[in-house]
Amino acid sequence: MKFQIHKAIYDKLDYFIETKKVPNIIFYGPSGSGKKTIITDFLSKIYPQTQNNEEHILKVNCSHGKGIKFIREELIFFGKTNINSKQGELFKSIVLLNAEKLTNDAQSALRRCIETFSHNTRFFIVVEDKDKILKPILSRFCEIHVNYPKIGTRHVNLHKYITKHLYSVGTEIKNLNWIERNVKFGETDEMYYLKKSEDAYYAGVSGLDILQFLEKKSTPHDELTQMRLLTYFDKIKTQFRNEKNLMFFMFVYIFMRHEHSLENVMSI
Repeated sequence: MKFQIHKAIYDKLDYFIETKKVPNIIFYGPSGSGKKTIITDFLSKIYPQTQNNEEHILKVNCSHGKGIKFIREELIFFGKTNINSKQGELFKSIVLLNAEKLTNDAQSALRRCIETFSHNTRFFIVVEDKDKILKPILSRFCEIHVNYPKIGTRHVNLHKYITKHLYSVGTEIKNLNWIERNVKFGETDEMYYLKKSEDAYYAGVSGLDILQFLEKKSTPHDELTQMRLLTYFDKIKTQFRNEKNLMFFMFVYIFMRHEHSLENVMSI
């Protein structure tokens, strides 16, 4: 669902596109303010005719342990690649989500990348606290503050608002069916479940949906194990600050069925 919010920010970004003067931009503000939605909409306007966005856009979540090796290898490789400009795209885009998680060394390497590829690449950084970004990087960026949007008469956290007002029974059923169709029991490679946690996250599935799946759908676990798993996940879920990490942990316990893992749960 689209909200009519952040009009001043969208107008400013539209002006950059219309004048063909898109700068490097850092979007900063609290979680749930709509930063990622804004950058997604912005990129869709920059590349309206592009079929293969992987050629033009590199999107990276820096909270997933991205360090100086990633900056030196993958980021530089992407910066060096040529693009097909037949459709009018004049530059590639690199989006760095949660960039404040980068180490100082990685940020220093990033600064050099920005300088090297400024002729053919734009960098878009998304953070909660811009003060955790090195000042030499900030000096090369247009700063846009994204605060909680006003819906009705109140400023709201979009994550909480959507969960409270828009999450329906239909959405729950859809997400439970997604898990049932896409995640297999008994896979022996943890990388399979790591990939599935990524897929589930971007499909709109949450840890809450996995708990609902365990409670409502048929699984190979007996009733006692199922109840202990539910109790265990409810107990430890607040220790995870990253939803994808939580879902990976839950997938491994529920679907991979390590015997030693289940024994640990049974001892709760």
